[in-house]
Amino acid sequence: MELSHSVVDVCVVCSNFEESLSFYRDDLGFEVVLDIDIPADRAQAVGLAPRGFRQVRLQAGQTLIKLVEIESPPARRTADFAAGVRWLTFFVEDVKAEHAALKAKGVSFLSEPAPAPGAAGVVCALDPDGILIELVEPQQAAKE
Repeated sequence: MELSHSVVDVCVVCSNFEESLSFYRDDLGFEVVLDIDIPADRAQAVGLAPRGFRQVRLQAGQTLIKLVEIESPPARRTADFAAGVRWLTFFVEDVKAEHAALKAKGVSFLSEPAPAPGAAGVVCALDPDGILIELVEPQQAAKE
């Protein structure tokens, strides 16, 4: 496959749209760049969804995170390890500072930041639908 650009967008179908929008926009600080409605005929014709939906796009670096609000949304995923998209990784300059700032906003983390192979630090939280949000401080960005 020959890509026209190297960025991949990610779509999250939300079980509770307002809770997810608040998490990504208010807690993580990603800017809303587009809020659109996709009509049912278009959603069904290309296989995106069984009915029309609202999509809010948030800018995360060069990536767009697309949050979907749909009537009768699917249930939240379970805590069990499962197939499909499991986590989103965001590379940060200072994982300890990001951890502290997000914790102050009420974001719950699964652990404290810890070193990992190739990383000065890694820490994970869960979004409202149980998608793991991984913050990674690359080794070269480590503070001396």
